[in-house]
Amino acid sequence: MRSALGWVAAIVIAVAALVGLIAIFNSRDEGGVNQETTASAAGPGSTYRGTPALSPALQSALKRGNVVVLYRDAKPPPGAQRLVPPGGRALVQAGQGVVLRREPKLKVALAALSAKKIEQADNPQQLQQFVDYWLGGR
Repeated sequence: MRSALGWVAAIVIAVAALVGLIAIFNSRDEGGVNQETTASAAGPGSTYRGTPALSPALQSALKRGNVVVLYRDAKPPPGAQRLVPPGGRALVQAGQGVVLRREPKLKVALAALSAKKIEQADNPQQLQQFVDYWLGGR
């Protein structure tokens, strides 16, 4: 009987020591994932901070999942139309399209926007990866 009580006491002490050791390691663990930082860091582009300002219609298009491509000149640069996938308005309504709009106040030739990111470029080819990612590679 004494040896059985000794074994039980030894097991209880060992479990308590193990729980204490785990508690010490957990209290020193500074790891963790900041969901806000992780979400904003994902995907190409830099964080969109409201510049350039968008009309309510363009904001609505972004909220549905579309990408908005703004251009500075009187007409889109050559190759910009290739960023727009076939499907037209139906894709835009479904949140899977590209909306081209003129924005004469842009400081660069082009800017592509997703709901949270912006990518500036000098030519449409530089925006292709951004558009592809935000329309389907998420």
